[in-house]
Amino acid sequence: MRRYMLQLKFSAAAVKALVAKPQNRKPEARKAIKQMGGRLVDYYFTFGDWDAVLIFDLESDVQALAAAMIDGATGVGNSKITVLHSMDDAVEAMKIANQLSYRPPGG
Repeated sequence: MRRYMLQLKFSAAAVKALVAKPQNRKPEARKAIKQMGGRLVDYYFTFGDWDAVLIFDLESDVQALAAAMIDGATGVGNSKITVLHSMDDAVEAMKIANQLSYRPPGG
């Protein structure tokens, strides 16, 4: 499985609904991700440009794209999805990069 981070910016209507009827959104997110065979790691509310961050595991980028699309399709707001790589994968990538011959533009 691959790990993803989904950042959400709630629409004004979604914020209004959450304030009018406070609710834990984690169970609903868990259910949607489980329907795709994935696993929700955690769901956080945040300060800054994004209102919430979800970390989850899914089998494919297509499924992750579906997770991002459902928020837009239901009017929740905007989303941004990022593939997360483990430190082991990053170190392996560093080792591969170390072996490559590459001449930068103009070099």
